Amino acid sequence: MKFSKFAPKQDGMTYRALEKMVIGSLTGIYGYHEAKSIQRVLFEDLLEISAASFLLIRDEETGLQFEELVIESLAKLKQFTPVQYVTGFSTFCGFRFKVKPGVLIPRPETEELVGAIVSHCKAEDKIRILDIGTGSGAIAISLRLLIPLSEVHATDISQEALEVASFNASALESDIQFFLNDILRREDWRLMGTYDLIVSNPPYIRQQEKALMSPNVLDYEPAVALFVPDDDPLLFYRGICEFATEKLIPGGSLWFEINESEGEAMLSLLTSFGFSNITIMNDFRGKQRFISARKIIDYQ
Repeated sequence: MKFSKFAPKQDGMTYRALEKMVIGSLTGIYGYHEAKSIQRVLFEDLLEISAASFLLIRDEETGLQFEELVIESLAKLKQFTPVQYVTGFSTFCGFRFKVKPGVLIPRPETEELVGAIVSHCKAEDKIRILDIGTGSGAIAISLRLLIPLSEVHATDISQEALEVASFNASALESDIQFFLNDILRREDWRLMGTYDLIVSNPPYIRQQEKALMSPNVLDYEPAVALFVPDDDPLLFYRGICEFATEKLIPGGSLWFEINESEGEAMLSLLTSFGFSNITIMNDFRGKQRFISARKIIDYQ
């Protein structure tokens, strides 16, 4: 059974041979394990098949068109272009999202944040959610699809990001209301309603951490979605907490992805704004990566 969308040719190399060639070409740049991961994503996205389906065609002949596309992609990958920008797609929570330069690539860690929120909301009949700094729309759209009775809004400061997010929402048949605004500008809040749950994965990488980052992130992904000043690493968290004091309903929950070094600082920040039930959660690497809190209900 043929899974490839590219017509095979009888005298071409097999997918297995092409796979080996790609890994070998990239190992000197990325290391073997990263090269193998990039190759896997490249083939699965270009062929639009799952990892399991790819295993079924590994020994079949590739198509000439596919071979040429892989060679073109290799040239970009050798220049540290992220593989998701090469293919134009990223898989997140099992869904396929369009991405492009200027829009942050969703991370596996963030899938854990979505999973935690879905578990938190499983007993809810209806819930109104806001995703702040939506980028490709990965968090907002995934929540809308995974929490059937949710109403989801999403904001971003970038018109380019919102255009990509809107495309993804349409492609995945997910009705999301998008807003172009700057959450740090109080005057931009006037169009926003109130919410049962607010979530954000805002910029949280300090400028001084750039030296530890790879060129495929620094040279291609949008700095505005990544970096904060060294002297104010909680800039966006503080602004969102201020927003949440007005727009989050009493008893509603606030969820963040955070810098692994800022767990205690975030605990203090949320406490200072009067939030309760504050929980810090680790990601799959064992690093403090998420935090949630509840807005206190005033019974008076």
